[in-house]
Amino acid sequence: MATAPTRLGGFALVLLALLAGCGGGNSRENFVTDALAICGKANERVRALGTPESFTQTQLYARQAKDAVGDELDDLRDLTPPPEFEDAFAAYLQTLERRHTQLGLLAGAADNTDINAVREVGSELSVLTAKARTQARRAGIEECEPR
Repeated sequence: MATAPTRLGGFALVLLALLAGCGGGNSRENFVTDALAICGKANERVRALGTPESFTQTQLYARQAKDAVGDELDDLRDLTPPPEFEDAFAAYLQTLERRHTQLGLLAGAADNTDINAVREVGSELSVLTAKARTQARRAGIEECEPR
């Protein structure tokens, strides 16, 4: 039979393991901090690309922005939002997935030097960006608003 100090020591180890596994502290704060770090990195990558002014620049922009959004999605999917943000966060991720797809379409339109397709895809990207901004606010990560 275990003694009281042994039981308490075991309990302390379990408690430490649980705290280490979830990062300790408030899960909402951890979620927001982690999400903002991920989004900030992706937004910096996209901002650094500047504004494309030719088909060649649009091809490069679309591919590199698509990579940034893809990496962002991969990292954000690893997060567990607090219950009050689950639905809004899921909606935000769906919109990012659509942005990711549209960036691929933008690259294709630029590859084909199809200005009408570039404009159409660009318009859809603008709509998705506005939608993602609203969803980021609802998910408690307003600083994640895509640029």
